[in-house]
Amino acid sequence: MAGDQNAAARSAAVQKALSVVNLGVQAAAAYKRPDLASRLGMAKKRLLDPSFHVFVVGEFKQGKSSLVNALLNAPVCPVDDDIATSAPTAVRYDEEPKAAVLFRPPEADNASASPAPGGDADERPEPIREDIPIEKVAEFVTEAANPVNERRVQSVEVAIPRKLLADGLVIVDTPGVGGLGSAHSAATIGALPLADAVMFVSDASQEFTAPELEFLQTARRMCPNVVCVLTKVDFYPSWRKIRDLNLEHLKARGINAPLMCVSSALRIHALRNNDRDLNQESGFPALVGYLQSEIATNAETLTVRTAASDVLSVTSQLQSQFENERQALNNPEDAKAVVENLTQLQAKANRLRGSASKWQQGLSDGVMDLQTDLDHDLRGRLRQVMKQADEAIDASDPAETWDDFQAWLYRRVAEDIVHNYTFLHARGDELALRVAEYFGEDGGDLTVHLEMLNPTDVVASIDANTEIQAEKMGLGTQGLAAMRGSYGGMLMFGMLGNMAGLALANPATIVIGLFMGRKALRDEKERQLQMRRNQAKQAHRKYTDEVSFVVGKDSRDTMRRIQRQLRDFFSARAEELHRSTQESLAAAQQAAKSDQATRQQRLRDVKAELERIASLRKRAVELAPELVAADTAGRKASAKTSASSASGRTG
Repeated sequence: MAGDQNAAARSAAVQKALSVVNLGVQAAAAYKRPDLASRLGMAKKRLLDPSFHVFVVGEFKQGKSSLVNALLNAPVCPVDDDIATSAPTAVRYDEEPKAAVLFRPPEADNASASPAPGGDADERPEPIREDIPIEKVAEFVTEAANPVNERRVQSVEVAIPRKLLADGLVIVDTPGVGGLGSAHSAATIGALPLADAVMFVSDASQEFTAPELEFLQTARRMCPNVVCVLTKVDFYPSWRKIRDLNLEHLKARGINAPLMCVSSALRIHALRNNDRDLNQESGFPALVGYLQSEIATNAETLTVRTAASDVLSVTSQLQSQFENERQALNNPEDAKAVVENLTQLQAKANRLRGSASKWQQGLSDGVMDLQTDLDHDLRGRLRQVMKQADEAIDASDPAETWDDFQAWLYRRVAEDIVHNYTFLHARGDELALRVAEYFGEDGGDLTVHLEMLNPTDVVASIDANTEIQAEKMGLGTQGLAAMRGSYGGMLMFGMLGNMAGLALANPATIVIGLFMGRKALRDEKERQLQMRRNQAKQAHRKYTDEVSFVVGKDSRDTMRRIQRQLRDFFSARAEELHRSTQESLAAAQQAAKSDQATRQQRLRDVKAELERIASLRKRAVELAPELVAADTAGRKASAKTSASSASGRTG
């Protein structure tokens, strides 16, 4: 019921797609094809809930939560000078305001823990969901109310009735990372591939910093749409200068992202007083327009195209069934050839259903090859990280650079993990295309949507404790080291001088003692520096080893999930193909046995059904004109089937 109500708010394109899919469902039901109706039911579900996520990211105290509140005209995110957001808050549409908190289960902290008896080792622990009053959101998402995340909050979901969210937009307010090179930033980077867009927030107090620009470059690689938002322009008179400097920085770094300047305070005041001019001055109408015209439209287009592709695939199977029957009805002498051809097609469909079919073997081989390549990719990336880390440590003193090194290590490893998962997703899509080739012409319109889990969960599950005891020698320690060296030098050379008749302490031994003390101090510093470097290397290698262990296990689990998804998808398609050829064969056999009057009556019915299917197919192509090629291919395939029947008759 809620989905149907939400559908009323969908755009014209989605509404049109829904009507086409509903017609397809009715056609599949009328032709007694529940398998095809179920397939279109999934397409309808995607149309009713075409969620697209916009992540709001940025440094600590840049006005992210205020931006979200002003954008939605609702106090969904707690805002105050002494409040810091500590957990992601996802805001979506619902007719009734409500909220829920997702807690991280205890077993999620131990990535190597064995699954519970009878459990699935391939599944990550599900978060514990608990509904909460919407006014208590601040108790779970702020650092003051939940210090060091002692409540194990994974995220908070808020739903409110706002027109901006009605089309499926989900705004995710992320915690302030307090330095974009931090471990917290690593988790944010891990989630970026799941975002349809990223709003990078920075206030007008200063131009983009180097960490911000680095983060922007990473975000641009991970997410197709990035928009920069300059906040608090009402508070800083020189915001235009900051804007121009930021635009220069973006251009210099090759970051293709628009920069919008907004004032949350002006926006809230304008909405309260219904002041359109002030609202325009706040800059928010331009930001809302960008979200609706660029982000929402792109996400919507992809959803509509997928639905159109599913409808085309269904109509191809229905059309093939009636085309063969029409061929047999039109020319009774061709009926035998049509039946023979369909018998061969049914045998092929039966082979596709078998457990030893070629597509199943190809899938199994492809998964094994992909697992090897995936493991090699991860190991190669981590080896490169370790090499660069060793070089950086050898060129510096960990006592001075360890904080920056840790930030770099967490960030770089998080990026490599995400790249590894991106590699997995791309190769998984390639594998799906290769498996579809085993279906021949019937696999031309098979599109698989692989469900990938959030790499953030993997990043968060890695023990990021790489602390070391890296302190330089204090003045007292340096003095003692120098004194030991000086005393040893004076004693040794003094005794030699004493044997020569000189005093134990003379100017020569004192000078020698000073030089020996200086050398001893230098050697001790070098020894301790080398100890700090060795300690640092052990720490980062321990961390990368943990990353290899955790990510390697998760990637193998993910590969098994992908294999199951592909297996289930193509098994369902093989069953659909078998059902279609079976129905076509039965209809052709019936046509061969019918008398002239019965054939003529049935022929009129078949032509009418083909016209209905053609009309449905035409409407599906109108949803996504780029699918005309697929439509043409489907028609050629149908024509080829008819030609094969004719050639069989001639032979």
